[in-house]
Amino acid sequence: MTADPNFVRARTARHRRLAEIGDGGADRLAAARVAVVGAGGLGSTVIPYLAAAGVGRIDVFDNDVVELSNLNRQILHSAQSIGQPKIASAIAAGERIAPEVEVVGHDLRLGENFVDVVGAVRPDIVVDGSDSFDTRFIVDAGAAQLGVPVVFGALMQWSAQITVFDATGTYGPAVRLTDIFPDTAEVRATPGCAEMGILGSVAGMVGTILATETIKLIVGTGRNLVGRMLVIDALDMHVTEIPLAQPASETAVQVTAVSTDVLDGDNPPVVIDVRRTEEIVEHPAPMSVVHVPFDQLGNIHDTLEPSTRIVTLCRTGPRSVRAAQILATAGYQVVGYLDGGVEALQSEASMQ
Repeated sequence: MTADPNFVRARTARHRRLAEIGDGGADRLAAARVAVVGAGGLGSTVIPYLAAAGVGRIDVFDNDVVELSNLNRQILHSAQSIGQPKIASAIAAGERIAPEVEVVGHDLRLGENFVDVVGAVRPDIVVDGSDSFDTRFIVDAGAAQLGVPVVFGALMQWSAQITVFDATGTYGPAVRLTDIFPDTAEVRATPGCAEMGILGSVAGMVGTILATETIKLIVGTGRNLVGRMLVIDALDMHVTEIPLAQPASETAVQVTAVSTDVLDGDNPPVVIDVRRTEEIVEHPAPMSVVHVPFDQLGNIHDTLEPSTRIVTLCRTGPRSVRAAQILATAGYQVVGYLDGGVEALQSEASMQ
């Protein structure tokens, strides 16, 4: 459903006032696609808050129905929805909170079909709200193949583990689930909430953190959890941070959002399009670019001299921010990144 622009602006006014988001960040959220695996304890908080933030499309994958024992933590559902598909509650929540947001339910179990069915919706980020390592390993492998990060949360009793896995290194150190938890029979046999129990409010607390991390990645602001894990003990209300990768040897370089105005003049910078080949085929950039996929930035010296002035470009923004930082750290003359990416450029062109 498409809501009136004035309605959307008023609905999202409070986070538009944040300097780190503003109208540009709100536009990036509206252009983003997030796949949420699970509409249970974590998904019950993640899905409504992503919708409230104005994430343009949320695809929810869950083939369970609501059970009475879910209701201590899965506040997306109600006693009236017992026996109904969980995805129905997810869709209803999106319609209730943010009519401009498209919430799409997929009533299926993920397995070897992950790359096909999740890849078909072209997510920018996957949120793993599943409750078993069998599913978590499927999500890890599939997201790595798709080249998208996984915002990860795991619950047990009064505690939780939260991080962001990013196999491609787009947002930070290249860390995967299998780097931390080996895919063994013992790990797969780890009991879930049904066996060990869970306090409902802990699920809600963790779900809001997962939603916040997802929003930060989309907007391209703050320090994300890539390369570090939060371990929360809610019984003692104690939070521990565990490093999952060696810290970077240098402070992240600050880069600037720029508009297409920088491409005018006698000596315009080279636009480096860091998207995957299939993305470029589907949505070509409305300008001359040099294609260097993000995962091949380490070989850019084969294409360009270090003295080249560069502007980076991706679909919506976050990858181009990270690419600009990497290239600036490597000594290239980075002018900035094109704010909002190709989708913003296409939207601007359609309004002219």
